[in-house]
Amino acid sequence: MTSLFLKTLSGQQSKERPLWLMRQAGRYLAEYRAVRASEPDFISFCLNPEKAVEVTLQPIDRFGFDAAIIFSDILMVPWALGRNVKFITGEGPKLDQMETGDEITEVMIAEMALKLAPVATAITNCRAALAPNKALIGFAGAPWTIITYLLEGGSSRDFAVARQWMWENDVRFDRLLDLISHATADFLTLQAEAGADALMLFDSWASAVPAHLRKKVVIDPVNQIVGILRKRGIHTPLIGFPKGIGEGLVEYCNETDLQAVGIDHGVDMRWAAATLPLHLTLQGNLDPLSLISGGDAMTRAIDEILDAMDGRPHIFNLGHGITPQTPIDHVHDLLTRVRGKVS
Repeated sequence: MTSLFLKTLSGQQSKERPLWLMRQAGRYLAEYRAVRASEPDFISFCLNPEKAVEVTLQPIDRFGFDAAIIFSDILMVPWALGRNVKFITGEGPKLDQMETGDEITEVMIAEMALKLAPVATAITNCRAALAPNKALIGFAGAPWTIITYLLEGGSSRDFAVARQWMWENDVRFDRLLDLISHATADFLTLQAEAGADALMLFDSWASAVPAHLRKKVVIDPVNQIVGILRKRGIHTPLIGFPKGIGEGLVEYCNETDLQAVGIDHGVDMRWAAATLPLHLTLQGNLDPLSLISGGDAMTRAIDEILDAMDGRPHIFNLGHGITPQTPIDHVHDLLTRVRGKVS
């Protein structure tokens, strides 16, 4: 049985819209918080296959979403590359800041698979536990976004260090971009071979890249990763999510070999439907904060997205991750509206 999600991802149009939410396994769920409290730190949590499977399945059991996304984090690659990743309450992720670019080597990338084996185990076990009509998504951070964390040592407001590297350190920056692209391809390979039905590349900070550098820094690494996967015989469909690049979506969609693109909530979905290539499935793009408000305003926003996407393959989702403050009842309202509107 092929899932509605995978049919839509392949370009098939249906009256029904598959639906899942970014960060759907997360702190807005009491059952997630209970499992999270049983682990001493976030990395240990991600590397515990039994608990990762449990929280991946929680939103499927509660809401019946059409796809699960494996519980993990985009910073698992930096962790596996020895950057001492930690998650500090109230501050976010912190890691050893790179200074020269030589801190990461090909040998370290080759050893990543062993360190990340628990993620593969979680995917295999999760796929076995899911019903055939539910898809399982694996994911990784896109190279530029990972590089921002490596060079900044954590989150940043303006990514000044990473951007300065773009401008001043061509050789070092290009080498780092190549290394992280290969590391990302290896992580996605591991997930596809473990049983992921689809893969997603999160370029959360794509908006920080100057427009004329997007091809080099955002687009070319995607094609490098896709090329590596295809050469390895992996034809798992890929979704790209270059958050915040606005009109840059046109170049991104035209020049990458992806099956779908995630649209953030800053983009007009009517523009996206009319402008982006017809062979691509579009995913998105309800503002996560509308889920906190709920009510008629959220209903109107849902209807606008559904109407805008009428006539082309569309996966309903948020424009970014669900927030911890989201009321459970509003998620049920979202599901009822999306499924009722198109039934």
